[in-house]
Amino acid sequence: MFSLDDLFRTDRRPEPYEPGAELWDDPHISGMMLQAHLSPDTDAASYKPETRQAICAYLMRAMGLKSGDSVVDLGCGPGLYCAALAARDIVATGIDRSENSIRYAKSNDPKSDYIRASYLLPFGKAKFDAAFMISQDYGVLGPDHRKTLLGNIREALKPNGMFAFDVPSASAYRDRMNTAAPAWYSCESGFWRPGRYFVLKKTIFYPEISALCDYAAVFDADGVKVYHIYQTFFTPDSIRAELHESGFETMAALSSLDGEPYRDDSPVIGILCKKR
Repeated sequence: MFSLDDLFRTDRRPEPYEPGAELWDDPHISGMMLQAHLSPDTDAASYKPETRQAICAYLMRAMGLKSGDSVVDLGCGPGLYCAALAARDIVATGIDRSENSIRYAKSNDPKSDYIRASYLLPFGKAKFDAAFMISQDYGVLGPDHRKTLLGNIREALKPNGMFAFDVPSASAYRDRMNTAAPAWYSCESGFWRPGRYFVLKKTIFYPEISALCDYAAVFDADGVKVYHIYQTFFTPDSIRAELHESGFETMAALSSLDGEPYRDDSPVIGILCKKR
């Protein structure tokens, strides 16, 4: 049985980017994430099919990519962007930590190369013409890990190689602060577990660094695990400064990686930058 002390121990404020329980190595959760990636009806994991196609078409034009060029997709999930690029005769490599997603990607897209690994480890030297990181994965990382990632990307890109990615905006942060509310619920089975479980959820804000943690304590017959899902929010100026410090020149700040011009109220900032 859970005691009151157990509940109080779960209800704490973690330090910014303090790790919680592992998500990607959990077979059930990573399987549910794969389902979300493949769903055509939601942007919760991967963007919808029509958005993905528009992003690939725009980035190929904006980055000057042509047949035979090489692209690495970081956090590739089930390989949806790699497959779209491969259909355009791009040599695509996908990197992701999820075994379920990499297995699916390999079975669905034999043209591309898929690697199960962390992109916080080096993945090549002057090997790629461009790098993608789509669906706002960049802001999940803390500052030190973002710096490591940018160093790895810069090392892996050829001279003048380009990097395209998107991040949530300051406008999105304000919206989250205005709408956040704690929740608790029970399930017979669902995203977190295949069997019965109970969840306590809340959002913890760190205004001094424009970040938040979606905090979930999951109780089941085996005990409790607490998950920390972070996101960092940016302005065009703040992301430009971060990129400049790591040796990149920002070429464009957009409202979407499909080329939509930037608006102050946009929830997303799409960035194209070049290795200096």
